[in-house]
Amino acid sequence: MSVLCWLRRPSALLVAATSLYSATVWTQTQPAPAPTTHDRVEAAHEGLRGDDKARDTARLTAAVARPVDPAAASRPVPRRNFIDTLIFDRLAAAKVPHAPLAGDDEFVRRVYLDVTGLPPSSADVRAFVADRAADKRDRLIDRLLASDEFAEQWAWHWGDLLRMSGEAGPGANAFHYWFKELLKVDRPYDRFVHDVLTPSSKVHATIPSLAVIGRSNQLKSRFVESVDDYRISNRLDHIDALNIDVSRVFLGLNTSCISCHDGEYHLEDVNKYLAERKRDEFFAMSAFFGTTRLIGNWNDKSRNVDRDLHVDDLGSGYDGGDDAPFLTLAESQFPRPKGSHEPAFILTGEKPRAGEAPRAALARMITAHPQFARATVNLLWGRLMSVGFVEPHDAFDMLRLSGTEAQPSNVELLEAMAADFTKSGFRLKHTIRTILQSSAYQLSSSFPGTWKDDYLPLYPRHYARVLTGPEVLDSLAVVTGVPLKFTLGGETMTRVKQLATPGDIGRAGESMAVDAMLQSFFQSNRRTPPQSGNRPSTLQALLMMKSNVVNDRVLASAQGTVATLVGSTRTDDEIIDELYMSTSARTPSPAERAVARRTLAGNRSRGTEDLLWALVNSPEFLVNR
Repeated sequence: MSVLCWLRRPSALLVAATSLYSATVWTQTQPAPAPTTHDRVEAAHEGLRGDDKARDTARLTAAVARPVDPAAASRPVPRRNFIDTLIFDRLAAAKVPHAPLAGDDEFVRRVYLDVTGLPPSSADVRAFVADRAADKRDRLIDRLLASDEFAEQWAWHWGDLLRMSGEAGPGANAFHYWFKELLKVDRPYDRFVHDVLTPSSKVHATIPSLAVIGRSNQLKSRFVESVDDYRISNRLDHIDALNIDVSRVFLGLNTSCISCHDGEYHLEDVNKYLAERKRDEFFAMSAFFGTTRLIGNWNDKSRNVDRDLHVDDLGSGYDGGDDAPFLTLAESQFPRPKGSHEPAFILTGEKPRAGEAPRAALARMITAHPQFARATVNLLWGRLMSVGFVEPHDAFDMLRLSGTEAQPSNVELLEAMAADFTKSGFRLKHTIRTILQSSAYQLSSSFPGTWKDDYLPLYPRHYARVLTGPEVLDSLAVVTGVPLKFTLGGETMTRVKQLATPGDIGRAGESMAVDAMLQSFFQSNRRTPPQSGNRPSTLQALLMMKSNVVNDRVLASAQGTVATLVGSTRTDDEIIDELYMSTSARTPSPAERAVARRTLAGNRSRGTEDLLWALVNSPEFLVNR
């Protein structure tokens, strides 16, 4: 069966598969944005707003949600923790209806994909649905949080946030596997921040946590004098890049604009707090790394600088006019004015204590400030609920955290979750578990009545999200029974998230088609921050229909799921049920079963291939709802 075989598939299955387009129509019919001119400074900062993601998510959810089950709608929804109290009290006050609890099949697929990035097996679904214990959802949550797949899923997510690309050198892979172990043992997140901000080493790859600092050094400059001159990268450039990443991930602040200019006359319509900040304040925040020195090692064989770095605290400080005799004052920033800067925390102006190491002081200040907890729970809420309290996650406006113009969609819940996260000892698993156990998370994506976008901040239904690139590929490998094939460091791996970085794809032996699929589902290259959108696309649909990554895996000759089913003694109906259960966590409707029966009746082998192909091309497979 060729890659164009979909052209001759049964029309009913083709309609089912290409219905992904029905979820993308809204992305292609939006009015074109009004033209802007270069002198409109606010237009240059519009990407800091997160309104589009919320609206896109609402449209996606409406496109893929099932009709409301009348029986489920009549059942009361229990309040299981403080999240439910604050969500449902607010809904009641606004007189907005909410969805019923998700059925067992909807819940089990959702929680598997969110926690592990993999779909449940048909056996997992059947066992969960058949279980009559009242605590079965809690027990499933605990089991998934204790799995290796949980660590893979969330270590990959943090790798995206911290931009752990292959270009970060050998430390990026070490960082990934180290962070997986931290997730398994549930190391407090404040200690993790201290781990990544404070270490030193003669070779940075020997200490995995140094990869965050090493990553910032990939802004390479030109040679200055000779191969013996170790000032090869503009030190202040990589310090500023590190400052931006630290603020984005750990404080929820995007300070990249004020790294180039004062906020005044630029950011008033976007972020009132940053509009009042000066570029000098950004430099003072960078100055916590002013004595941090990174020296590349010259390699005579490659005639270049190794990616291994010597990292110590013997630098001369942060001085915009006297860092080194570079060919330009800055390679990736506007030239800095001359002058030295002392470390000062951007949120408070606090300086290091007498005798305190600057990097250790910064770690202490970040983790002691309430914004650290706010930013972290917002990241977790946005990941699990599809839309964060603040979008994008690094767009917090510190002057709009309360009051009538409050920026967070639910200030009270954000603060309550931040306080609970702090009380837990900054345990990520605790907050993830609290969200997953709430009825707010477990609501159906179906919605009774007419939906209004004004309801978005109230979370009256569960919002759908398009699977990430690694989730799509790993799920394909699981449901087709044809694993991916990676060889890295002498080890064979069968899923994307068993690797450490997107850059490992090519190095580990898989084809460019795998990388193309990843990128179509918005996997970043990690040289830039991850995208925060939640959009299906026509490119995704075309690749799912035509790529060998999909088509070769649904063939009986691939010796995967299709070959196993066709070669078994199962009836056609049992094969149909198995494919629906493994891809969609449910049995087919009578109409779907009728089409599937006709497909298998003509040619059992080819019909099974066609059915599996159609199911993995459906929105139900590609969207977690």
